Amino acid sequence: MARAADTSRTRRPSLTLAAPLVVVALSACPQDEIIIVGEFGRPLALGSGDASPLPRLVYRPDGCPGEAAAGGCSSVCTIAPESCPPDACLPLVVDSGSPITTLVGEGEPVAVRGCFEVRTAEDALADPPIEGAAGQAFARFRFDSTPYVRLPRATADVSWGWQVGDASAAPFVGGVLGGNVLRQMAVRFTDARGSDGPQITFYREFPGVESALADQGSAALPLQFPGLLLGKLIDDVCQQPNGDDCDLASFGVFDRNHPESALQSTRMVLDACLGAPPAAVVYTPGNNSCELASGPGKPDSFRSPTGVERADLRAGCGLQAVAPAAGDIDHGHDASVLIATGLPGLVLFEDSALRMFGSLELPPCFGDGGLSSGAERDTPACRMGQAGLLRAPGWPPAGTAERPLIELRVRSLALVPGLTQTTGPTACQRLEVRLRALRSQCHMAAREKVPRSAANNCRSASDDLTPGSAGFTTAAVVGQAFVASDSRVDPNLWIPTLVVPADHPLASAVRRDTSPEALQLDGLVGTALLRGTDVVLDYTDPTPSVRVACTDPDDGSCLAMPACVPRDDPRAVVPACCYGLPEDLLVSLIRDHSAYGCCAALSPATVDELNNAEAIAGRELPCPVRGR
Repeated sequence: MARAADTSRTRRPSLTLAAPLVVVALSACPQDEIIIVGEFGRPLALGSGDASPLPRLVYRPDGCPGEAAAGGCSSVCTIAPESCPPDACLPLVVDSGSPITTLVGEGEPVAVRGCFEVRTAEDALADPPIEGAAGQAFARFRFDSTPYVRLPRATADVSWGWQVGDASAAPFVGGVLGGNVLRQMAVRFTDARGSDGPQITFYREFPGVESALADQGSAALPLQFPGLLLGKLIDDVCQQPNGDDCDLASFGVFDRNHPESALQSTRMVLDACLGAPPAAVVYTPGNNSCELASGPGKPDSFRSPTGVERADLRAGCGLQAVAPAAGDIDHGHDASVLIATGLPGLVLFEDSALRMFGSLELPPCFGDGGLSSGAERDTPACRMGQAGLLRAPGWPPAGTAERPLIELRVRSLALVPGLTQTTGPTACQRLEVRLRALRSQCHMAAREKVPRSAANNCRSASDDLTPGSAGFTTAAVVGQAFVASDSRVDPNLWIPTLVVPADHPLASAVRRDTSPEALQLDGLVGTALLRGTDVVLDYTDPTPSVRVACTDPDDGSCLAMPACVPRDDPRAVVPACCYGLPEDLLVSLIRDHSAYGCCAALSPATVDELNNAEAIAGRELPCPVRGR
């Protein structure tokens, strides 16, 4: 790997992608440097070949072997680590919810400062192995002088196991790339549908200014107030007078010479609106107007995130008072969630699930996407059954054969920026204001034939301290964000969710470690956030945030609404204001009114269709560059 040094902490407006760099990532003290060597900005293929959606790379457990292993892995071992050859590469799950990196080793559990290398893992996790896949697992990043916990390959301690996942897929891994390493970088997860497969990219600092990122469809979501990474420091849990009882990875070990480097605040907590009804803006060419609906072709079926019926929905962006009837759960539910990429789907804690959905006696989900006969389809969740099991990195399994976890499918998950004040609108109210602003953006684009901010006619009164355009805010929705054309409400598209008892050590520990700085956690967001999205966990920004863009904005599984902020030229196309607008309106604006800045807001399939039609007509291609 070619090398160059960069120790700057200043955010730059741009950065050459795939530039080979060496970065010295500072932690608490100068002597506690984590030295990161690799090609920042270059996508790395995540592990593929098995049924698990968890983001995994591979590594060799013998430290940094250098040139002896530069050519790839001799093999990749996907069974229990104690049964693996000593020179085999092992899977490494990338988990933003684990505060510290953990790798297999020999002997007793111990916290060390050492070196390890991570490698690409495309097709490397298949069983039986795919010929040549292991040889292509080249070392891409080296993490030197890194504090991590080394655990034996086999342990009888019930608080740790080398399997991660749920009942559908719980593969073995040989390590966890945790928050103490991730927090030194910006980490990008891309669900590149098609031949590329899932990818991860590391950045020293994520390149680009906010307006440029918004123009690429990225909704910036600062963390929950006060916008800081959360988690207990090692000194916070050394409670005994002699300092011997220190809680680290449940083994009571840590680096006493450098305790501040072993465990730092790493956890990302976001405000969320859970189970909000599907919502999209639809365009009616006949009267040149836009309305909120559950999706194209469904103009009469809409309910707002707070429960306002379509018949009662008013114009503008101000909130409407609404008081759902007793037992009415068909609306969004406010939640506080932790981003934990090493978990499958979505995890809710039982007391929070009961608060949101009542007794959890929800309509059963049918395999064909329907709900039980006679049941109303208007429900924020349906019940899959009670056969769940969760294996989270570093925690005892949740669920047993005798007491399995409840399995749900939740309609949607919307993430919104954290408040800048101690009080303010709820998460579902903020989502509703942003959807109303999207409707106003659509009205203006249809009337003036140019997508730009609707600041002059869509101000929100929900924040009395800093009134401004509702379109200046952001939001992102995954799950069944809206009902796609010629489709219907389909629980098969909803988010697989496990309900974990509130007294399970995982729930009690993460709640303890994030309180009182954050609202009490309601659950953990895992791979539900990574499906059909381009997600950046930006630890390096002065205000840490999660950035979400959609890889296919037309299929209904993702809706990203970046900040629609006006530019100096009041007539200029603002690409950020194109995202979320109806496809037919966007095509008209691009083809008939030269709004070429909106091309990136279309799906690749729609871009192909538009380009082909123009090529057949003998005209220049309006969108010659596909994607972002």
